[in-house]
Amino acid sequence: MKRFILGLVVFQLAIPALASVDILGIRIWHSPHRTRLVFDLSGPVEYSVFDLADPQRIVIDLKGTVSSAMSPGDQTLGPWLLALRSGNPNPGVLRYVLDLKEQLSHDSFLLLPGAVYGHRLVIEVRPVDSSVRADKIPIETTTGKDYVVVIDPGHGGDDPGALGYRGTREKSVVLAISKRLKWMLDLQPGVVAQLTRKGDYYVSLRDRIKFAAEHQADVFISVHADSARRRSAQGASVYILSSKGASSEIGRELAKRENASDLIGGVRLGKQEHSVRKMMLDMEVDWKIKESRAFAWKLLHELGKVGPLHAKQVQHAGFVVLKAIEIPAILLEVGFISNKKEERALKTALHHERIAGSIFRAIIRYCTEKSQCRVIQNSKGAYVVRKAESLSLLAARFGTTISAIKKANKLKTDTLLIGQDLVIPGL
Repeated sequence: MKRFILGLVVFQLAIPALASVDILGIRIWHSPHRTRLVFDLSGPVEYSVFDLADPQRIVIDLKGTVSSAMSPGDQTLGPWLLALRSGNPNPGVLRYVLDLKEQLSHDSFLLLPGAVYGHRLVIEVRPVDSSVRADKIPIETTTGKDYVVVIDPGHGGDDPGALGYRGTREKSVVLAISKRLKWMLDLQPGVVAQLTRKGDYYVSLRDRIKFAAEHQADVFISVHADSARRRSAQGASVYILSSKGASSEIGRELAKRENASDLIGGVRLGKQEHSVRKMMLDMEVDWKIKESRAFAWKLLHELGKVGPLHAKQVQHAGFVVLKAIEIPAILLEVGFISNKKEERALKTALHHERIAGSIFRAIIRYCTEKSQCRVIQNSKGAYVVRKAESLSLLAARFGTTISAIKKANKLKTDTLLIGQDLVIPGL
């Protein structure tokens, strides 16, 4: 079968003498618009990437490489890849071939060591017809009258975020909480919630910012979990943009760590920096900080009902993801994953419900104080029981107690029926 070479791009590093480089591992991440292959390397490598047609393939040649991890193991290849295979076409060259289901465009770049990772070669593939708009996430249409909340689960993919004593990953905890919050908000008439990521993949800080703008968000919430060397550190914190610097040393270190997420997540830096800086200079920060602070205080109040607060005041720090957002925006640290007790709690669905519920209540109360608020409130605390709901989940979500719900509804047992009408105290 005849082969056609469609394109050839060769990347060379200024390496005096190419020593053998081990491939320490191969990882695959999937997002809605691209699949990413990450080769973990023991050192810098010279490589080339080119296309072959009939059938469609992408070829990756690594020079001077000795592989110690030949395949991505049990990881799924995603929607566009048929297979990943390897061989040695020439002495001193290790070749990987991606067998494709359709023609794909590709991008590739090397990343220098940083944080938990060493040298990395990143190959990104995406459908050809979406290459021009690859960074854009489809916008779900709304009625034009809804209050739009963008929820930003931090980290993802190559960037696990903070790690707990028992190996719990921040990226997984905050995604679970964020999904639960979206579910709650979507049940509220007049509200539409959007997630910057819906799975275990990394979204750059730039794309998180773009996502909020494209969805015309009314408020932006970035959800994280904290970590500290002092294992006894505990409690939630709420941060807003600082106009005068961080309010604490912890805030400075936290902003430094979160702002470096793109380096860990595997984003090639460059063009985005100028546009982000320009947005920071052009925006009306005074109004945004005032509104962000008002929302943050309501969130602190609600969080105080479900657990300890690490900081009882609204904190300030220079988070990039908050600087370039032109709407009320906060960054929430739901607790310290480095604290054994809080790590245990952060792994449970009930605690996720408590945290998501506190954010939900703060959003509704912040919005309903505005004359232009589009949220339609429930009448007299009325609520209809849905599948898999229990008194404990409802109490956690609405910041009340099981006994208060039972008393308000004259319930003699804890059993609830789907479709049952309830009155939720304080709703």
